Amino acid sequence: MLCDTGNLQFFFIFTLPPPKPKMYISKYREAIVLENKYKNEHRTMVPRTVKAPSHREMCPQRPEGEKPEHTFRKKPEHTGMKKVMAQPACVDTRKGDKQLLEKSGLVPFYLQKNDYRIVPGYLRRRKAEKEKAKQDNDAWLTKQQETVKPLAEQEKQNILQGLKRRFNELNFEYQSLPFTISPSQHKKYNYKMFLEEAMSQVEKDIALFEEHKYIYTSDAFHCFLKNNL
Repeated sequence: MLCDTGNLQFFFIFTLPPPKPKMYISKYREAIVLENKYKNEHRTMVPRTVKAPSHREMCPQRPEGEKPEHTFRKKPEHTGMKKVMAQPACVDTRKGDKQLLEKSGLVPFYLQKNDYRIVPGYLRRRKAEKEKAKQDNDAWLTKQQETVKPLAEQEKQNILQGLKRRFNELNFEYQSLPFTISPSQHKKYNYKMFLEEAMSQVEKDIALFEEHKYIYTSDAFHCFLKNNL
């Protein structure tokens, strides 16, 4: 290096350091760098960033002479929905509670019906069925009266007295059971059940004769009474 200071000139000599030895570089370095370059971009199976469409792609220009189309949604002509009309209502309280006027009872709804004052069909059918059943019953009674005869009052009283006498006899035997000596307890228990059933049946017969004023019997029953009374 030359340095001039007027009359004197100085020369400086600098020595450069020795060059550093070259570092080791693998021969696969370029392949590894190229492989890692696109590794992170395919972690989600799609590119990392999606390219936004341009303005021309979103709003393409229409050719000349073509009429513009409306971009708003068109309302379908037939929606299939019926128009709901407001129903008249009446307010009950000062707080605004209301109910439909048709169901409030303030409008003569049933008087304006076409079938007003006409008996429904099911009532007419029910009445006809009752009349038919009554006619069948009257016919059966008329037929039965030809084969049966009314029981005389004296015969009725005699039967009633005989039933009461029979009930007293059965009741006496039933109350005497604890004092009777039976060789078998099983026979005694069966006889007790027999007495209870017999007294229950006699009580029903007595109630039947006392409840009904007229009792009709057949000719066979009259013959039975003549032979047993």
